[in-house]
Amino acid sequence: MVPIPVNPQNQPTWLSWLKTRIREFLLYIQVLGFMRGCLAWLRIRGLRQPFEIPVQVPGLQAPVMLRAGGSDIEVFKKIFIDHEYRLPFDACPSSILDLGANTGLASLFFRIQFPEAQIVAVEPDPDNFAMLQRHLGPVPGVVLIQAAVWSHDGEITLTDPGNGSWGIQVEEPSQASGSHSLCQVAALSMPALLRHFPQGRVDLLKMDVEGAEKEVFESSSAWIENIDAIVIELHDRYKPGCSRAFFTSIETMPFEKWIGENIYVWRPANWRVTA
Repeated sequence: MVPIPVNPQNQPTWLSWLKTRIREFLLYIQVLGFMRGCLAWLRIRGLRQPFEIPVQVPGLQAPVMLRAGGSDIEVFKKIFIDHEYRLPFDACPSSILDLGANTGLASLFFRIQFPEAQIVAVEPDPDNFAMLQRHLGPVPGVVLIQAAVWSHDGEITLTDPGNGSWGIQVEEPSQASGSHSLCQVAALSMPALLRHFPQGRVDLLKMDVEGAEKEVFESSSAWIENIDAIVIELHDRYKPGCSRAFFTSIETMPFEKWIGENIYVWRPANWRVTA
């Protein structure tokens, strides 16, 4: 349970906390429906959280499973409550590449919005990938790949700098710090991943890879023209140069819009801004 702030000399802190929780509760009801919203909010904010919290989301047959004590709850809120991946342009992508898929919540959100789209979800962390398989393994039209996107094919080292399950990073094996290293996983380049799609093209690329975007976009000349739209979180705070590499790469995508921590860029003139 999120603790109530204790500050006896500043009573408005209590009022602010209460107002925030009430707004959050009402938003859960608005998005998930009355019964589902109440149940989800009580489970997430409850005094005694189980190891896994099931949340039933409209449009999904099976409940979303959130691991208590980590980042799953915050990721769920960003995606399903705050709608950070709702597209700001009028489009119906038929192909979606989810890089840094984590436990699959963004892919599930896209599946609800675009049920006919082909989705390829890529996640390197073994624990996250196990949850990804539980969420999306039974879903038709979805391909799951345990790997990290990188500038070239090969192997890469997973590292945990202490940011939780949504902050796992990758480094070249020769540069990885032993104290933070977790394991080695496959590294796949964008050309290798695009081979999973017809004609090697993707309508929507979602990318949240904790700094690996720097290396990926520094070697983007061979594939960037095969991407119509991108939603990405940039991580210069972890690895300086991410933004420079990204914006240099997407000069042919003239439209952009920030939503929360994410930036959307897109190319087609017929994808009109809607939000």
